[in-house]
Amino acid sequence: MGNSFEMQKRYFTSQLKQLGTKPELNRARIKDCEYYLEVLEKAGSPDEFKKRIQQTGNMVSTAKAESYDRYDNRAFIYEELEQEKKAEEDRLRLEIIESAENHTELSQKLEDFEQSTELSFNENKAITSLGSVINAVFHLHTDAKGSADEERSLVKFHAYWKLMREADPHVSWEKIISYKPYRDRIIFTDEQLTVLEKVFREVCDGRNS
Repeated sequence: MGNSFEMQKRYFTSQLKQLGTKPELNRARIKDCEYYLEVLEKAGSPDEFKKRIQQTGNMVSTAKAESYDRYDNRAFIYEELEQEKKAEEDRLRLEIIESAENHTELSQKLEDFEQSTELSFNENKAITSLGSVINAVFHLHTDAKGSADEERSLVKFHAYWKLMREADPHVSWEKIISYKPYRDRIIFTDEQLTVLEKVFREVCDGRNS
């Protein structure tokens, strides 16, 4: 019994040491390990420790801490990249994790959220569509008026602009050139985009549509 108890202490101590090599990435898990080491100290025996664990959710806090660190770190990265929807989605996951009271609830709530959320999907869809929108605008600037090439470029523009608006209802030319996840994917300079803006607005206003 004593060996088992000491092994539990060594396990959490070892975990704490490993997590401590990158504390900024493991804040929740470090706090969780510190909590269980404290519980072990107060319990005094394996049976008492087991009893306390059962009373507090069978270590659901550990599962929550692991998930929390994962999504908290990812949300931070998305925020640094200014990918608002993906960051928002992970912040919603963090709220779900905090609200769960047991393992089943944690798993079920996250699963339900994954099946219902479209924030990241729509952000990726908008970013993917953007390349084709800008490409079509560029060709419309160079295509001969009334040509078959111009007609193909118009069809391409309207198809992908429709997809982009479905994914991002608030999209506009202003957002395209100011929202970092969009602007970073456009190879043209600000001066070149000023020229393309005229074509974009003409097409959106109905010319050749």
